[in-house]
Amino acid sequence: MKRKITEVSVFEFFLCMFVILIHLLSEGVNVFPKWSVLSIVFYTVTRLTTFAVPAFIFTSALKLFYKYSERKFSYMPFLIDRIRKIYVPYIIMVIIYYIVFVYAFHIYSFNPVSLIKYILNGDLSAQFYFVVLIMQFYLLMPVWILISKNKSKKFHTVIAIITLIITISFRMFLGYDEYIHKLFPSYMIFWILGMYAGMYYNEFIRFLSRSRLMVYAGWLVFAILHSVTSYMEYCGVINNSLSAVFVVFFCLFSTFGFYQYAYGLTESLESRGKGFFISISAASYSIYLVHCLIITSTQEIMNTFGLENTILRFAVTAVVTYSLSIIFCVLIATFYRNIKASLSRSSARKSRKKAARKRYL
Repeated sequence: MKRKITEVSVFEFFLCMFVILIHLLSEGVNVFPKWSVLSIVFYTVTRLTTFAVPAFIFTSALKLFYKYSERKFSYMPFLIDRIRKIYVPYIIMVIIYYIVFVYAFHIYSFNPVSLIKYILNGDLSAQFYFVVLIMQFYLLMPVWILISKNKSKKFHTVIAIITLIITISFRMFLGYDEYIHKLFPSYMIFWILGMYAGMYYNEFIRFLSRSRLMVYAGWLVFAILHSVTSYMEYCGVINNSLSAVFVVFFCLFSTFGFYQYAYGLTESLESRGKGFFISISAASYSIYLVHCLIITSTQEIMNTFGLENTILRFAVTAVVTYSLSIIFCVLIATFYRNIKASLSRSSARKSRKKAARKRYL
């Protein structure tokens, strides 16, 4: 039996925190004058944390193929489970967001057709596109399973190169629009590498250990290229035709480098400190869904009080969002696990009693 890879939970804890940070920084990025120190700082930190979504794609594939490399895969039960755990909560949260935006903040007028479009497009709130994106990978699971059955290392290398070319070409030649980041070819390399990392997990960890200096050096180079050129493009100084290349390689090196860090941190924490990260990671999807509603609500409340200082608004929103989203979602996740465990124990007791009665009949 394979060990539980708790380092994934530690890694995903940081990714979750980065996603919240990106959305917290967005107001400052839009408000501060271009070329000001605060504009550069807010924009650069945003760019340096944008690997979080590609990394979530990577870990989603890693966990699935770590699991299914020793189990039989059945498509329909898998898909139903994904819909139940991923898509149904997403639909519920889109409806909640829409009701709040319509009746509390009066951002929209209620329109059922618009609501359906928001559900399908994932564009009601900034983070929802991820659900539309990841469901495409889940729907194509038979394709990934078919690819994974070929155990040739040469085949793996060819597939990785092809998907890297597809990912970069899709981003480079189709350009950026409101749909490009919701389509799976834009992230295919992260899924494929996550798939192979899950299939050959021990080899993946050894690779990270051997290649640590190369990974960190690659991260530094592409972090600088990505941050500097994207800010200059944002300010209208250049038109960077290699932007897609910089972004993809920055996200790859960031994912590998930070996973190496999370793995080392998990080992150093041993059995005591991991619980904090694991408990938050278990609630990471709920945090992902709910945090933008807390950000928007906090900002709307500050607007009513006339609070306009951007740094103060950022600080208040950060404290409120991190506190409320983590506490609320962890409590809900813990309550759900306890209820599920209680029902499981109750079912087991009933089964034992039923078996005992049969023995005495």
